Amino acid sequence: MYIVYSPYYNSRKGIFSGKPTTMQELKNKFRRGLDATVIIAIYSTKKEANAAADQLFKKSKNK
Repeated sequence: MYIVYSPYYNSRKGIFSGKPTTMQELKNKFRRGLDATVIIAIYSTKKEANAAADQLFKKSKNK
């Protein structure tokens, strides 16, 4: 399962490291306040998730 979410400002620095978020890191994000409003979508394949993340990145670059 792949979750595409809009990262918080302090986590944007390492967003392009290519390292996937572990389940423990994701649990910690929810504990610290990751709510449904920042989740863009949930995908079952990596290809779909990467395509959605690329599209989201392009939108933010054009602003």
